[in-house]
Amino acid sequence: MHAIWRRRSQAERAELEAAVREAAGEPGDSDAAAALRQQIKRTLREDPQLFAELASQLPAAGAVTITASGERSIAAQTIGTAVTGDNTTIRP
Repeated sequence: MHAIWRRRSQAERAELEAAVREAAGEPGDSDAAAALRQQIKRTLREDPQLFAELASQLPAAGAVTITASGERSIAAQTIGTAVTGDNTTIRP
């Protein structure tokens, strides 16, 4: 959020601050969350350099690390049905 803040004008910072305060004050308010998302999207749309900077910090697409540790542990990127344990019966 600080990267977005730095690139906003004084008036835009006031708008962003108001959107953040409203979203934080009403966590269940989808309209407040949407207003904040719009503020962020507008900044990223208007500043391709910032967009590239933030995108470079994300993990590469397809780069997934999955670790399972311990007896009967299960790990998967996608999993349907998984059963661990003794004497387990699965019925449709």
